[in-house]
Amino acid sequence: MSKGLTMHRILWSCVLTCLLHFCSACAEFGHESAGPTDKPAFTLARDGQPACTIVVSEHATPAARLAALELQYHVLKITSAELSIRPDTDPVTGPRVLVGDSSATRAMGLKSTDFAPQEYLIAFRPETVILIGRDWEDTDANRREFGRPMSCGNTLADTRHRIDYWKTVGLPERSTGEIELPGVYADQGTCYATYDFIERFCNVRWYGPSETSMVFPSQKTLTVQGVDIRRSPALKCRNALWSGNWPFMQKQWGPVMRQEVYLFWRRLRLGGEKWACNHTFHPKTIQAMFTNPEYQAQGKGRGTQLCYTNPRLVEEVAQMARDFFDGRRDVPEGWKAVGNYFAIVPDDNSNFCTCEQCRALLDSGKDMGTGQFSSGTVSNYFFSFVNAVAREVRKTHPDKYIATLAYWNYALPPHGFEVEPNVSVAPCLHTCVYAIHEEMRENDMRLYREWLQKAKAPMFLWNYYHHPMEPALIDKWKCFPNVMVHETAKSMRMFIRDGVRGIFVCGEQDMLEAYVIAKLWDDPAQDVDAILHEFFRRYFGAAAKPMEEFYRRIEQIACDPENYPPPFHRKNGIDWKNVAWTHLGTAERMEQLGELMSEAQALAQSDLEKRRVGLWYDAIWKWMEEGRAEYVASLRGNSQAEIR
Repeated sequence: MSKGLTMHRILWSCVLTCLLHFCSACAEFGHESAGPTDKPAFTLARDGQPACTIVVSEHATPAARLAALELQYHVLKITSAELSIRPDTDPVTGPRVLVGDSSATRAMGLKSTDFAPQEYLIAFRPETVILIGRDWEDTDANRREFGRPMSCGNTLADTRHRIDYWKTVGLPERSTGEIELPGVYADQGTCYATYDFIERFCNVRWYGPSETSMVFPSQKTLTVQGVDIRRSPALKCRNALWSGNWPFMQKQWGPVMRQEVYLFWRRLRLGGEKWACNHTFHPKTIQAMFTNPEYQAQGKGRGTQLCYTNPRLVEEVAQMARDFFDGRRDVPEGWKAVGNYFAIVPDDNSNFCTCEQCRALLDSGKDMGTGQFSSGTVSNYFFSFVNAVAREVRKTHPDKYIATLAYWNYALPPHGFEVEPNVSVAPCLHTCVYAIHEEMRENDMRLYREWLQKAKAPMFLWNYYHHPMEPALIDKWKCFPNVMVHETAKSMRMFIRDGVRGIFVCGEQDMLEAYVIAKLWDDPAQDVDAILHEFFRRYFGAAAKPMEEFYRRIEQIACDPENYPPPFHRKNGIDWKNVAWTHLGTAERMEQLGELMSEAQALAQSDLEKRRVGLWYDAIWKWMEEGRAEYVASLRGNSQAEIR
């Protein structure tokens, strides 16, 4: 690790420690306090009537156009007042909200290009609020940019979703047609400023994409006051584009349109810096791109693996990377490369080439096993190839990176040589078991710490949140909910403190843990218990107490290592299916949890409270009841079985 990067991490650790102490005395939501200010209050709406005008550039960026609409909609939702949106070419008198770069902001010495990527400003001036940041510009050159991102589309162009805004927010009578959203991985600092403003000063929360999962205050007059805020999200690549594909989140949100999900991603500031890394050498790309017979793996891996010691293969892959970085050609569908990162990762099997050169490198890693899924038996072999490509690319593109995973049998750093300084590694970590499986956690922490020491390029992470839900869905049984929000928060704070550049989440949590992840990625100093308490109070109202106890009790059960004794606890994993309803969702615990859910149903007062409790009942409690019932039914006829 470079001395500069080490010093950066030390300084960030000190800053984070100070912020954590400071925020313990801050507002309930956990944001930093605005503090005392002598700046005058700014009124957006008074007695249900507009009290200011939104001003945007005549040639507004996609981010500024969306930000202006979002501010207009949320003020309308809160106060019933509709603020007008005017171009900077129109004469505007009276209080103004300047959204994005415009002649008005430039007259005040503020330009979008003066901000760093993802940086934004919320500023208060006499009769003026300014919401501005660095934005992607709608130019031919920007639209021609190549790239194959991790998710939400095959190309960068796919990530610039089009929606009918007013139809999406539930007001189709106001529709003026479709707009193009800023790309998920494009600069949109003006949106970040506006969303922070709406949360921090207008007291709105987006817990999900559906209207049911949002919280708005209701008041006819909306006045704000504060000091200037200039910042950017703590984690630069926030790659968790939850879509509600898995049961909990899907049902907790309730019915939702895809367009609402697209807006939700922007509201939580998901996406961020361009980075992508996943398996690239797989049958589809091998058959399309690497047809030269001498490239093919010898042995049973032919067609799914290549000969990674072949020097001509190194040259061809390096040239692919150069062509991509130079904008001469895109990478094929199925490949991953965006921005400054070109990924190379083998297919997801261990049928590697058996030629003499490959065999020698593979044999050199035989002693690098760990007894865990994540080991280093293939690290010397694969990272030799990664290094060879990276060295060639660095000759012509010293500011670009070869991205790769540290995964499975090439999870540990190689022995006997260092990785090249332009190799950006993403260790794959089993965060979903950290609370309950010490051996897997310690093995992960070993490889994670070694990579922190050895990596010279920006480091990213692939975080697993797919167990136990993924095996449950595959094998068609119902798992005990693996709520681990406090353990997740602990991990995320550590990763950000250590200088990790970005995180990809593999899997979907429940809606609340996902929300907490997004908030900590933006600001790791936030108080998790304050976020949770506020959620239950504002979301469930009169039913808050039993619902919060219900959720925290599930977390307590799921995160207690004592509930995973042998043989359910194995050296390299958990027998999720057989532990779910024998040691986690026992009869006694299910009775207690059922009582809390019944109490919440009885206490819920408004139709909205009842609907939200009902959604959680269907999403989590019904799932648990059915899982327990299926387990009990499986024991019928077995007189030796003990039903716990």
